[in-house]
Amino acid sequence: MNGIEGMAVINPDSRALQRYEGSPDEVLKRKQTMVRDSRIERTVTLDGIEVSVTANVRSREDVELAVEYGADGIGLFRIEPFFLSTKHFPSDKEFAEFLLDSLRPARGRHIDVRLLDIGADKNPIYIHLPPEPDPFLGRRGVRVLREYPDLLEAQLRTVLEVSQQFRIGVLIPMVTTENDVVQVVGRLHKLAAEMGIRELPRIGAMIEAPAAALSIPSLNKHVGFFSIGSNELTQYTMAAGRENPMVTEYFIDDHPTILRLIEFVVRESGDTPVSLCGELAGRSDVIPRLLRTGIRSLNVPAALVPDVKNAIRNSSS
Repeated sequence: MNGIEGMAVINPDSRALQRYEGSPDEVLKRKQTMVRDSRIERTVTLDGIEVSVTANVRSREDVELAVEYGADGIGLFRIEPFFLSTKHFPSDKEFAEFLLDSLRPARGRHIDVRLLDIGADKNPIYIHLPPEPDPFLGRRGVRVLREYPDLLEAQLRTVLEVSQQFRIGVLIPMVTTENDVVQVVGRLHKLAAEMGIRELPRIGAMIEAPAAALSIPSLNKHVGFFSIGSNELTQYTMAAGRENPMVTEYFIDDHPTILRLIEFVVRESGDTPVSLCGELAGRSDVIPRLLRTGIRSLNVPAALVPDVKNAIRNSSS
């Protein structure tokens, strides 16, 4: 079985066995070379365009791997596993200790922490979210945070505290309207004033809904960066549930419509940085097309950082 090339040989002869027995060693050597290059070389396309590759993480172990594999920063730190693993509403101290311990290996690098993205299929037992007939089109992400301001403020206080020790950015999940961003930014400023913090972390918006993608000019007035979530953007654009096997043929994350939306976001954002996360960002075969949309920052699982950097170095924009 050759997982790299996607091939299987039935009843292999002696020559095939000999060739395949040496393959794992070759793959390991190639991986070690890519990891080394990932750490020490700039990630530049064949035509001289530099691209940032950051890591999508959720734990200290992920952060350590991201640093080892040469990630340029942490483009998305998911806090849902922490909140979902506890049976009570975490205190500010507990959340701060978790963040400080998890992020310590990446000190000095830029880190974007996404606010709690719950609702739909992710519900902590201590937050009694009402059942919904269509949860993926219901109250989730920032919609939950606006409905439960204590939950939002608890996260913002902790992130503000941690931002005094780390280069933190704050990502707002599942933005749909300008008011989603205005509400969160307003609370952040209010809490910072109460805590005596003058230097605020930068604020970013997740672009996952087509409405947000088409509203970049209005959102751009309130944020310092954008992060496109390709999985959700595909789900809502193609009207195909990402985990629904009955519509798998419609969940096409590299569909021309998705790439046009990505290109639109990049163009409309002007000088505001835009990154791309989700499964699409880690697909080496699509990277040349992504680069042609103007994307210059990809956020991928830590283990994929060397492969994605290598694919960029072999692509043109």
